[in-house]
Amino acid sequence: MTAYRLPALSWLAVLGSSLVCAMAFGVETPLRTALEVRSLPPEEAEKELPVALQGTVIFVDPRGSVLIQDKTAGTFFRGSNVLALRVGDEVGVRGVTSPGMYMPGIQKATYKKLGHGETPPAAPVSYADLLSGRYHYQLVAAEGIVQSVTPSGDGDHTILHLAMNQDLLEVDVYAPPQEGHLLVDSRVRIEGLAAGTINHRRQLLQPILWLQDWSWLKVLKAAPPVQDVPTISASKLLAFRVVGQNGHRVRVAGTVVAAFSDGTVFIRDEATALGLQLHPPMLLSAGTRIEAVGFPKIQGFGASLVNTRLIQQEPGPEPPAIEASMTDLLNGAHDNDLVAVTATLSGSFRAEEGLVLVLQEGGRTFRVSAPLLAQEPPAGSRVRVTGICQVDSIKMTASGVQSVPRTVSLRSRSADDVEVLNSPSWWTAQRLALVVGVLLFAMGLAGLWITMLRRQVRRQTTALRWRIEREAAHDERQRIAREFHDTLEQGLTGLLLRLEAVQAHGVNERGEHLLRASRGLVSQMQVETRSLVSELRVPSRENADLVAALQAIVDEHPLGCGPVLKLEVSGPMPPLPSRTVHHLRMIAREGVTNALKHARAGCIRLSLGVEGSRLRMTIADDGQGFDAEALHGGQRGHFGCIGIEERCAKFGGIALWRSAPGQGTTLEIELMLERSAPAAHGQAAKQLLLHS
Repeated sequence: MTAYRLPALSWLAVLGSSLVCAMAFGVETPLRTALEVRSLPPEEAEKELPVALQGTVIFVDPRGSVLIQDKTAGTFFRGSNVLALRVGDEVGVRGVTSPGMYMPGIQKATYKKLGHGETPPAAPVSYADLLSGRYHYQLVAAEGIVQSVTPSGDGDHTILHLAMNQDLLEVDVYAPPQEGHLLVDSRVRIEGLAAGTINHRRQLLQPILWLQDWSWLKVLKAAPPVQDVPTISASKLLAFRVVGQNGHRVRVAGTVVAAFSDGTVFIRDEATALGLQLHPPMLLSAGTRIEAVGFPKIQGFGASLVNTRLIQQEPGPEPPAIEASMTDLLNGAHDNDLVAVTATLSGSFRAEEGLVLVLQEGGRTFRVSAPLLAQEPPAGSRVRVTGICQVDSIKMTASGVQSVPRTVSLRSRSADDVEVLNSPSWWTAQRLALVVGVLLFAMGLAGLWITMLRRQVRRQTTALRWRIEREAAHDERQRIAREFHDTLEQGLTGLLLRLEAVQAHGVNERGEHLLRASRGLVSQMQVETRSLVSELRVPSRENADLVAALQAIVDEHPLGCGPVLKLEVSGPMPPLPSRTVHHLRMIAREGVTNALKHARAGCIRLSLGVEGSRLRMTIADDGQGFDAEALHGGQRGHFGCIGIEERCAKFGGIALWRSAPGQGTTLEIELMLERSAPAAHGQAAKQLLLHS
């Protein structure tokens, strides 16, 4: 490709095209150079600005695009019948702008062929120039050593890899491989179109050169014959040389320690191991003695050979694995070599390439890539793993000039490389935690059960105590009832018979009146005794009417005999438990009896009323009164006050005496209704417990 020029008539064609574009797009001035088009931001290019320019075809893409270049830069256009053009054609193009995938171009284009000339000169570039993108879609020239030549999958073009120092450039030749044309390891000069692969963010990921045909490649220095390639030890690869590295192939020899289906082969050369990437891939057996030629390249922690070609192989015994510790692996001496490591399995998971084992040894963790196993060993197993040691990451030492491995991994060859030495104890941390959790849960349940059992025992004990107390009280009530019936009631009956006998023998009028009163009193005492015996025999559990009970006391008092007895009730009375009513009735009877016997009163007044939450019952007389403090403790044979207080304690009441000599006596009984109601409910609950 030589320097090019445009004939004079071409400029006239450009002017004509410009005029046509101006007429087509109105007053808007069209873009006239490739540099103006490619300089547009994508947002501006989307506005479909008019374009009218002239350039030389530098590449015809079979996918429907034509690349042209003028004196300013290069661009592309798409339109109809573009595949009829050839490299070197001079064309006038008009159309509208398009943002393109990476740089703006021309779409909806029409062109006019103006002639045929020479292509523009190719600009010499480095790999960094291509990666920058500034020469995108322009003719460039690059030099390097061909490392591989591979037909594409469809066979209509060839993919060539060109080593430019340590960078590898992909070159796509839109022509089938040349038969018998050996380019590998040749130094060549390539003139082609700068292109590349683009992502969705309009970023250049990898530069590529497009060649229209093989004429765009020139061999500067042919590859030496394979037999002339020098043999070098693996330990000397890419080591210091005064003359530097020439980038050509080298020959290595060694024994295969591992080979994988992707073409990766590891050989051991004396005490040094080396990784090879065969091209094309070939599966070898461990122990095979081989010779190969390839291009040295730093990969990971050391040098390897890429685009390696096998030239000789000879079977041999399988080499043993090197027994190594984690410390040995981290010093880097066994990189790419076959080693055997004994460690504890902490876990495993499945990956796309197979099974990944996570091992721990000496406080460090490393991974093993292995094929899928028939039975995965459980975590905690002690295993012996054989595989290729590979450095995954490196770090700098304190000196700042030496690198050492940071992390390593193993790549096993087959399932036989994973050997389980012993299985873990059943008592793993997880199982121990589970057992402890179950025990704690059981202890919690046991504690809850014990608590509930204790509550149940307390309830049963309380019920049993109340049952015993009730039965004891019942027995005592029955005993007292029997004693009353057999002694007091029988005695009263005998006394009544004697009084009737005396009356039958005849007495005077005064005696008759006295006998009649005595008989009435004895009859009343019999009624009270029978009532008491009845209540002792069958205690009522229902609510009772206190007003009716007090009215009965008043009704029993004979008219015209002794002081006047009155009952005064203020407002409705709440229903009270029968026991409470019984005790209040007996207190009222005792108070009335005391007034009759000792007060010498003219009037006795029973008062009953409710004040707020308090029920108050009062027995008041206008008699001679007494010294309450002196008589409160009770005298021999006189226990009325003590009995009243004891009865009040039974239902939560309070008894208060107010009296003085000559000022009458008032007995006041006060009961809290809110206390009596729960007490009644409690008594009912106890009765339910006793009968359940």
